Parts: sequence; structure tokens; C-alpha cells
Amino acid sequence: MFTFIKNEKGAVLVISLMILALLTVLSLTAMLTTTTDMEISTNYKISQNTFYNTEGSMDIAPGVVRRTISLKTESPDILASLGITDSGNGISATDAASPFSGLTTDTDGNGMADFTESIMGFVTTNPSDFTISIDLDSSGTTDLDEINTTVTTTRTGPTQLKGFSTGFATGYEGGAMTGRGIDFTMSGTATGERNSTSSIQIVYRCIERSGGGCL
Repeated sequence: MFTFIKNEKGAVLVISLMILALLTVLSLTAMLTTTTDMEISTNYKISQNTFYNTEGSMDIAPGVVRRTISLKTESPDILASLGITDSGNGISATDAASPFSGLTTDTDGNGMADFTESIMGFVTTNPSDFTISIDLDSSGTTDLDEINTTVTTTRTGPTQLKGFSTGFATGYEGGAMTGRGIDFTMSGTATGERNSTSSIQIVYRCIERSGGGCL
């Protein structure tokens, strides 16, 4: 028959409670770690989604500049072949409609959009900002997880490009014989879910063509 020595029963109880408390702490730690990892994963996914939405919108942003220049420099036949038509104020019908907005603003009321005047160099101010919004799920509203990018454009040039052949008697008479380029720096910024923000900057270079226009 066994007999208990002093407070051996109490020691076993205390040790059992300590082990139970330790297991509880470890379980809580594992739960907190899992929750934190899930939050990090969710935030990363949202951040990536905002970035890709911004990147996608910037893929089509240079087309606005190209079409605006073409309207002012190309012949009607070429414009027809390119499917470019004037909306009435120097902005193409394509750019005057969705998904673009803010391009047709005419502050001085002279019949030409502010954006067109700046892109063509008729004024020294930078082109006005415009927005690219795409309702991906066709819900009627552009949600935070969809494309809604504000684009800022800066015009630089024309400047002489390196490697041009006009300074030499090469007989080169191509369309780019001017050897000059105009750079349009376009910065797109978008805000997504959970205040995620993405900014992408691209440079669209227009090679000044002999006789006007761009290549």
C-alpha cells in the first residue's frame, strides 16, 4: 500500500496546472502567429492587385498622347485607316469616352481641350491630369479593387537625340531626319483596398517627323 509523503499530492497538482498553462500559452501563440500570417498574406495580395491594376492602366495611357498628336498632324486618309476620329475639341472619340475622363476639359473655352494644347506644345503648362477607370465586374461602380488610376503627364522637348545622322553627309532622308524627340513622362497613381497605393512611371518618346507629327 502506498503512502503520500508530505505534500506530494499538491506538487503533482501544481505541476499539472503548470503544464496545462504552458500548453494554453503555446496554443494562443500558434493562433496569433497564424492570424498575423493571414493578415500579411491578405495585405500582400491586395497590394499586388493594386499594382497590377495600375500597371494595366498605364499600358493604355500612351495611346492617348499618340492619338492626340495624330489628330493634329496626320491626313484624313491616315486617320481613317487608324480609326481615329475627332470628338470636336482635339481629343479623339476613343479618348473622350470611357474608360478615360478629364481629357476634354476646355478651361479657356477656345474650342480646344487643355490636354491637346499642352501635348502639342501650344501652351507651356503641363497637360491636365486624366483618369482611367474600368469597372471590371460591370456593377455600375468602380470599386477599390478595380482600375481607377490618375495619370499626370509632363512634356519635355523637343531635344536633339544622340546618334542622329543629320550632322553628317550621309544622304539619309528618312522621316526621322530631324533627329529630335519629345518625351512624355506619365505617372499613374492608384489607391486600392486597405489604403494600398501603387505608382508607376513610364516615358513615351515621340520621334519628331520631318514635316510634322511623330514616328
